[in-house]
Amino acid sequence: MFKPQLLGVLLVLGTAWPLCAAAATQYVSDELSINMRSGAGTQYKIQRLLDAGDKLEVLGTANGWTHVRTPAGQSGYVLTRFLSDSPAASAQLGQIQQQSASLTNQNAELKQELSEALDGSSELGELKRNLVTENKSLKAELQKIRETSADAIRISNENEQYREQIIQLKANVDRLKHQNEALRSRREGMKIGALIAFGGILIGLVAPMLRRRRRGGSWDSL
Repeated sequence: MFKPQLLGVLLVLGTAWPLCAAAATQYVSDELSINMRSGAGTQYKIQRLLDAGDKLEVLGTANGWTHVRTPAGQSGYVLTRFLSDSPAASAQLGQIQQQSASLTNQNAELKQELSEALDGSSELGELKRNLVTENKSLKAELQKIRETSADAIRISNENEQYREQIIQLKANVDRLKHQNEALRSRREGMKIGALIAFGGILIGLVAPMLRRRRRGGSWDSL
C-alpha cells in the first residue's frame, strides 16, 4: 500500500511537472544565497546553498519552482523568482570595470599623441584648447563611471558613448598630424624662397661692382 507522501510525489511528477523541450541556462540572481531542495516545496530537504551568479541548467518549471542541475551534475529544486536569465550584476560589474580601466589607458595614449601633434604649432592653439576641454570632460565622465560603478546597466551605456568620443579623438589626432605635415612643408618652401630672394639681392649688389671694376680696368690700359 502506497504511503500518502509517496503518492503526493508521484502526482507532482506525473501531472504538475512539465519538462523543457531543450535545456536552458539561468543564473542565481542578486541574493547572498538560495536553497536548493530535493523536491518542489519548502518541506523538502535542503541539499545545498547556491551563491549569487551560480550557473544552473534548467530541467523544468512548475508552480513557482524550477528543476535545475549544477555544473557538477547535482540536481534539485529552487524557487523560480530567485533565478535570472543573465549573470548577476556583480559579475557584469567586474567586466565593465575592466573595460573602464582599458579606456583609461587609451585616453592616456591619446593625450600623449595629441601633445606630440600639437607641440610647436601656434596656429593649432585654438584646436588644442578645445581638445583639452574635451579631454577634461572625458575625465569627468570617467570619474563619474568609477563613482557609480554599482549601476552596471548605466555604466554600459556611458561606456558606449565614451568609445564614440575616443573614436572622435583619434580622428582629431589624425587631422592634426596631417595639418602639421602641411605646416612643415610650407615652412620648407618659405626657407627655399627666402634663399632664392637673398641670392637675387646679393647678385644685384655684386653685379654693378663688377661692371665698374671692368670699366676702370679699360681706362688704365689707354
